[in-house]
Amino acid sequence: MNLKQFYKRGLHSAKKGNYEAAIDDFDRILHLNPADAKAYNNRGLVYYYMKDYQRAIADLSQALDLNPHLFEAYLNRGNAWRHLGENEKAIEDLNSALENNPDSHAIYNNRGLVLANLGNYEEAIQDYDRALSINSQNYKTYYNRGRAYYLLGEKEAATENFNETLRLNPRYIKAYINRGLSCHQLGDNTQAIADYNTALGIDPQNIYAYYNRGCVRYKLKQIQLAIEDFDKVVELDPSYVKAYLNRGLALYKLGDITAANKDFYHVMCINAEAYFYYQAQRCTPDINSYFKEAPRMELNNAVEYYNTTLNTMNTISTSFSSTSLNSVWNQEDLDHRESIICEGEFIND
Repeated sequence: MNLKQFYKRGLHSAKKGNYEAAIDDFDRILHLNPADAKAYNNRGLVYYYMKDYQRAIADLSQALDLNPHLFEAYLNRGNAWRHLGENEKAIEDLNSALENNPDSHAIYNNRGLVLANLGNYEEAIQDYDRALSINSQNYKTYYNRGRAYYLLGEKEAATENFNETLRLNPRYIKAYINRGLSCHQLGDNTQAIADYNTALGIDPQNIYAYYNRGCVRYKLKQIQLAIEDFDKVVELDPSYVKAYLNRGLALYKLGDITAANKDFYHVMCINAEAYFYYQAQRCTPDINSYFKEAPRMELNNAVEYYNTTLNTMNTISTSFSSTSLNSVWNQEDLDHRESIICEGEFIND
């Protein structure tokens, strides 16, 4: 095979997700021609797809040493820096990419992602605007702009952008999840439930759709349905702390205080730092003091807590304090706390 055939096969393998085969072909090219900047760029991009960002940066840097005007390498390296949290380096590379190709919607979109990572949402929106002025058919740019608007607190604008995302790609689940949350916060619970149902029709294992739908159902006082959704979340991900927390709230609403307390103790078992949520429900007066003042679980009792709370509906262990499991909470305080805690998840990626 000649170099052109290796290139063609390597690019085809990368497109199909056969990354090891793609790297092998680009290795062959570079063995035959160590000064091929595009081969370094392509191999670096494959490493990027494999989430091996350090190797990606090494290859992309080599590509730029050989050809300082290769804008694709600046773009790809900028994206790799972003994933490593090196936002300033990412901005520098993306600016260099724009100098070499000022009409690239992809560069503006990706610089917008970095600006959003830095919390500069208004600047990010300006970059997304530029990207869409060049290519108005990129559903991911609408999605990214929607996220930025949401984080600015502009839920109506966020919803409009998620609408455009789904017009262009009706199977983009993240947009359904975030539009559902935006609609719920705008008071349109019917649309929120519809969005989560659609997401689950596409992916029946989507944790965020179950969790967020459970939160909406809880707010609508559809308590048993909310519990069913939280049950599904913890079945799919037994470490999902908020699902136990909110299921505990729902169980308390149904009067099952013992099962509710078991869920809150389970929160402690999964994540000791999350114990402050449990303490919040124990009526700590100052909401700002939860983290500092909440007592920690006793580490030498962790196994006992875990074994007792692993299966909520199992018979209560006789070694567990019946007083702890049947504590009485202040209803007025509980009603105040639930609006803070039982809220859906926003997908910020």
